[in-house]
Amino acid sequence: MARAHVELQLRWGDQDAYGHVNNVAYARLLEEARVRVLWMGAATEPTGLEQHFNAGETAEHMMLVASQQIEFVRVLDYSARPVIVEMWIGKLGGANLEIHCEILDGAATERTVVARAITAAVMVDSKTVRPTKITGPAREAVAAWMDEPLVLRTR
Repeated sequence: MARAHVELQLRWGDQDAYGHVNNVAYARLLEEARVRVLWMGAATEPTGLEQHFNAGETAEHMMLVASQQIEFVRVLDYSARPVIVEMWIGKLGGANLEIHCEILDGAATERTVVARAITAAVMVDSKTVRPTKITGPAREAVAAWMDEPLVLRTR
């Protein structure tokens, strides 16, 4: 399995009235993990993806989130232990890619998935904001981080 791992500390404010991590916090955790892997190169494993997807101020291309689906698997209690986000690319298209994630309870003694998510992102031209093809070198870098796509529950 080619997955990048990011440890993220929970914040006291991530809780809801029941002492569980609020559903909105999951979207923030997923965003932080994407930024750390795709922009900063700050996953546990060096991925090299930041060389292709870091859209600094002078970048010709940038990545926009087109959609995001989150499937909540179990309740996550607030803990001082960080959660672990496992991230990989589940699908790669011409101008788009799907970022697949599982959020793990870092306080659990065994691997415990608390949420799964699929984020569809599209590469766009920074000036026109129109879709643009993912470059050959970026495609090669992504290939090393591809794994089986998630299948989320249907309603």
